[in-house]
Amino acid sequence: MEVITKTLDELIDIPPNHFVFDIETTGLNSNYCKVILIGILFNQDNKTVIKQFFANTEDDEKELLLTFINTIKNYQNHITFNGLTFDIPFLNTRLKKHNIDFYLSKNDDIDILKLIRPFKEKLSLSDCKLKTIEKYLGIHREDTISGKESIDLYKDYSVNQNIDLKEKILLHNYEDIYYLGVIFKIKDILKHKLNVLCIATNNLSLELVPGSFKISKNILSIIYNTFEGNVFNINIYNDSYSIISDEKNLILNVSLDKGRDSNNNTILFYNLYKIIPLKFNDSFLEDNIYSLCNYLIKKELSSL
Repeated sequence: MEVITKTLDELIDIPPNHFVFDIETTGLNSNYCKVILIGILFNQDNKTVIKQFFANTEDDEKELLLTFINTIKNYQNHITFNGLTFDIPFLNTRLKKHNIDFYLSKNDDIDILKLIRPFKEKLSLSDCKLKTIEKYLGIHREDTISGKESIDLYKDYSVNQNIDLKEKILLHNYEDIYYLGVIFKIKDILKHKLNVLCIATNNLSLELVPGSFKISKNILSIIYNTFEGNVFNINIYNDSYSIISDEKNLILNVSLDKGRDSNNNTILFYNLYKIIPLKFNDSFLEDNIYSLCNYLIKKELSSL
């Protein structure tokens, strides 16, 4: 097993006590396939460090895993791309196979794919692949292989120990973790594009993205997606609206009044100190709708 360490000339902006990681394996089934490479990126002494743990043979897997967890044990959180679905469950299965008493928690992970996927259309992305997001941010790699090709290259390397094959696998993993650290800034881009609603109190820290709304039978309903923070166990009931949470979202339901103006136009409105029109005949007044909903959400959650 080999450890390759590089200290960068630049400092990549990731949160304190976080590290980025990505794994390469011999296949997709964690019960039978093995981890042959783990790359991590972290900041130390005001410098960014990249370490890669490479298994020269599949028999090195246990040593690789032990070296990895010994390196990251003092960090609190991790940043991945599709880590909740693949990297974390795969690693936990392999750790268990080797009777290693360590467990990576999904609750400690920031999965960039999970963060971006709900907002793919607003970003005009054709898909949510890592290289597509990199291209969106103007990033162009030296690495040209895919994860599947990396698996095939390692099979060949296992037979002939060709150093060029090893370098291609290492470069693919290196650029995955390097650019994953770089694209962490997409959170700031999303905040700008998505009009994130921030709520910060002594008891609560939440960032919410207002989603789609509908009006049915004089009830305005709107879903807020969680951008950052947790929305568990929020149940607020008012005479004219309610705010409830499920596992990932907040749902605001508002009862509207209906009236007609002097020209016989039908208006749906909410009376908040003054009348706020939300629908005029068949036209939705979206700016008013979002302004009202954001106000109600922020007012109620700020008092929790």
